Formats: sequence, structure tokens, C-alpha cells
Amino acid sequence: MASTAESAAVPENDAARESIHVRSTRFGTFDVPSHRVLEFPAGLIGFPRHRRYVILDHRPGSPFKWLLSIDDPELAFAVAHPGELVAGYEAPVEHASKALGVESPDLALFAIVTIPPDPRLMTINLMAPVVVDVRTRVARQIVLEDARFSTAHRVVPEAPAG
Repeated sequence: MASTAESAAVPENDAARESIHVRSTRFGTFDVPSHRVLEFPAGLIGFPRHRRYVILDHRPGSPFKWLLSIDDPELAFAVAHPGELVAGYEAPVEHASKALGVESPDLALFAIVTIPPDPRLMTINLMAPVVVDVRTRVARQIVLEDARFSTAHRVVPEAPAG
């Protein structure tokens, strides 16, 4: 089992062999290979000290995943690719590339999903997506200044009145 300090200092050629032991009341106990860890240099909005995360599948066939903090395994966010939940969604690729400081990145994009007790009221935050440079595993939550995007876009459209 690699400690946090050991895994951060592992040379790149040994990174695939190292793992971080995670213990979470929600997700159980498991090891995360260090090459699957996402590094958020600035953390997420509201969580600046939580800088290392891993993406976990929710269940087979589900559009949802979990963004689990390795720094605090009790902190996890439901996430999804917006294109799977919002018809006609166009990823802000140019803005995301600039935010990560890369010219031709291989990007993954996720948005945080809020699932209240009534899942028909589920929302997705299109204004502040999480962007990952798949090659380096560096990630960042970006804030878009575009009136088309909302922090609480309804996933299930409201039923018409009447």
C-alpha cells in the first residue's frame, strides 16, 4: 500500500505500479492505481483543498459516474457527460483547451449532477463543467460566461401545465 506522500513522489515509469488505498463508507475499501488519479491543482469550486479525485462507475449502462475525492473519501459528486443528459449539448472545447493550457488536447468533460429526493427535479451544472486532459490527468472546473448554460439545468423537462 502506497502512502499519499509516496504516491505523489513516484517517478512516472513506476506510476503504473503504485496505488493509493482508499477507504470510504459509501464506496468501500479499494486501491486506486496512481495513473487513474485526476489532479485538480486548484481543487473544485468550494473545495480548494481537495485536489486528487478518481472517477468511479455508478453501474453498467448508467450515464452517471462518481467523482470521488481521494483526499477525503467521504466527499463524492455525481457527474455525467452533459451530452448524455442534455439534447443538443455542445461541449465548450475551445474554452476548455485554454483553461487547461493545451492546444490540441484529448479532453474528457463532466458536469456535476444534483439528484434530489424526487429524481424528476434532477439538475446538471452546465455553467461549471469539469474538464480533464486525458493524457496528463490534470483536471479543472471551469466557469463559462455563456447565457445558454445554467448551474441548475433540468435533466427531466418540466411537464407542461394543464
